[in-house]
Amino acid sequence: MWRCDTVKLLPTPEQEELLRRVGDATARLINMENYRRRRLFFEGRGIDKSWQSAWERRRTEYVEVYRLLGSRNFHEVCRVVGEAWRSFAELLKARREGRLEPWQEPRPPGYRKREGQRLPIVIVRFDNYRVDLERRVLHLGYWNIELRFAGKPRWLTRPNAKQGRLILTYDEVKRRWYARVSVEVLLQTSSTPGPKAGIDPGREILAAVAAEDGTALLYRGGVLKSEYFYFERRVSEVERALNLEEVDQEVLREKRRWLFDMRKRRMEQIFANMAAHMARELARRGVGVVFLGYPRGIAHDHVGKGNTNLWSYKKLITRLATTLENHGIAAFAVAEDGTSMTCARHGCEVARRPRGLVWCPHGHVAHSDVNAALNILLRGLSALGLAAELPGRVKVYSYTPTPSRVVEPKKKRP
Repeated sequence: MWRCDTVKLLPTPEQEELLRRVGDATARLINMENYRRRRLFFEGRGIDKSWQSAWERRRTEYVEVYRLLGSRNFHEVCRVVGEAWRSFAELLKARREGRLEPWQEPRPPGYRKREGQRLPIVIVRFDNYRVDLERRVLHLGYWNIELRFAGKPRWLTRPNAKQGRLILTYDEVKRRWYARVSVEVLLQTSSTPGPKAGIDPGREILAAVAAEDGTALLYRGGVLKSEYFYFERRVSEVERALNLEEVDQEVLREKRRWLFDMRKRRMEQIFANMAAHMARELARRGVGVVFLGYPRGIAHDHVGKGNTNLWSYKKLITRLATTLENHGIAAFAVAEDGTSMTCARHGCEVARRPRGLVWCPHGHVAHSDVNAALNILLRGLSALGLAAELPGRVKVYSYTPTPSRVVEPKKKRP
């Protein structure tokens, strides 16, 4: 599988100037090529998803960029553009075949720019750079420069790791350059059969996990919700101030970018802490396979505050699946529609009660998210052709993920 190591670069002023020139040229090449392909698409002349069409223009339209990037890196940028348009074509095919939700509208690749300014990016082919882990130096072959970096790569240190594409980006908020090294590694899952688990992502309960051994884990989303609304209020204050004439518009716009970036980073850190804690708990219990519920059928016109899209479920599910696989736990996606309204034990419709409970006509009460996670577990087992037997009793453990750690409940004194 492919994983990514991210390190912070420490370039000299001369090196940073070179990175800006190369990054701006690369962004300009991507924008020009996407502009040409977008015109072809909107004029009804098909989708150009080949990298060769950009490569053939290296000595005519893109000759200046070609000389600055070099043959190998120019070729890699062409491949990046081609991959983006090939992905767009596959999404259009999936929509025609009915494999996308009605609210999922594929969009053609856009431009690397924000507020009228190009966003620099440097793309280096796998055979045109070298990472010196002992000296903490990144050597770029074509430009013959060595960039010092801070951070400890995780995947490059693994045996038989194979490095892939290198991407350098500039963070406008932190004013730092970062390097992202894609690494192909071999991940091994548990060979011994163990209990399996279902995971139901949500909003009030960020994730509910139910395992075959009678264990349930609840991760509450209260901190994430409060973070979301806090930064939303701060952004609203800045946007109201932008309407005043006597204020410095550029300073306020930079502050707004900082707030959006901070909200995103703290959300991603909550996801990461929760996923790592969940993976450790499941691995400790011997779980080898999990089924991740995917929320299909969320209507496009029901978005906004108070509904189900305060954050991206795709990012949440991707983070969970990646972290679980890193711990040797295989993850499979399962549609979760209807799992909250069906009793996992009897298959009948349940009634919702206050405090997140569901009532079954057969006389038992269950936590709604745990019930949904059990249904997801049953669907996953059925899809794999495995027999399912739910535990007689479920013991629930509750946790609260925060940007710094996962808060566990205090143990009661005997």
